[in-house]
Amino acid sequence: MTLTLTATRPSLRALRQALPEWPAYEKFYQETLYRDVYRQNWLLKQLIRFLFHQKGKQIRPLTLLYFAKACGEVTEATFVGATMVEILHNATLAHDDVVDDADYRRGFFSFRALWGNRIAVLWGDWLLARGLLIALRHQQPQLLTYTSEAVEALAEGELLQLKRMREASLTPEAYYEVIDKKTAALFQATAKMGAYSAEALPEVIALAGEIGLLIGRGFQIRDDLLDWTDAKTAGKPTDADRQQKRFTLPLLWAIPRASTRERKRLLSGSFAEARALLSEMGAFQHAESTLQALYTQAATLAQKLPHPSRVPLTELFHLLLFREK
Repeated sequence: MTLTLTATRPSLRALRQALPEWPAYEKFYQETLYRDVYRQNWLLKQLIRFLFHQKGKQIRPLTLLYFAKACGEVTEATFVGATMVEILHNATLAHDDVVDDADYRRGFFSFRALWGNRIAVLWGDWLLARGLLIALRHQQPQLLTYTSEAVEALAEGELLQLKRMREASLTPEAYYEVIDKKTAALFQATAKMGAYSAEALPEVIALAGEIGLLIGRGFQIRDDLLDWTDAKTAGKPTDADRQQKRFTLPLLWAIPRASTRERKRLLSGSFAEARALLSEMGAFQHAESTLQALYTQAATLAQKLPHPSRVPLTELFHLLLFREK
């Protein structure tokens, strides 16, 4: 079965508007941040203000609510899970910027660029702890389990990636092991939390997790492709992965097919030269085909959820896997 993509690209605004519960979630999120996260410490006040100001796309909370709606009803547990996921995601971003030496995030200076690595790491640690404690405040130990498992996998994925970078070799199997842990695991947990919060049956929760894993893989592969676009299109500095010796799927696919001279161009040539060669070899087309396959798998499995048509799930999947920035 092949599902063709819609001609019109869905927007985040339209996807939020398709969910009547979204305004109530945003209100819950804001109130929770002020009650459970905001503190009088002067530095924490500055960091929290920065977090409010730099609010991202909130993709993971939206995904969680969509899965809840497709599996049952949105509940307070859904709002708790979505709030936890967003707080934990921001915690991991603070850590990622330190690991990646990134000075920009979401088109603006990162935490580490503004306050330095030490504060960025401590801020991420503190935010992580507060996010996990929210589950206990609302007596949701299962949500705590899901998020803790995701954070554990994320850390393992980052460590595994660093190990592969030092070895300067990566197989396709190892690549997927890395992205399943460092990116897809959080999407998997998000989908499972959404289904669980809607009081879905265990087999439905497992199915939601399977779909979330596929979407998470695709999300990372799209990120790989965006690293090869121009900075204006991507909305962030590009060629960062290659410079830090992180293999993206296009590069990983092309290296075994390249001559010795071409490998040198791919690994140490100019960005424009490497990008042109990848395009010529069909590496970008391979990655796009992989995304199409993942989209088809996820959309097909989504039809097995209890209420697949309550929200435009496939449009959400399309946005995540074929976004332009």
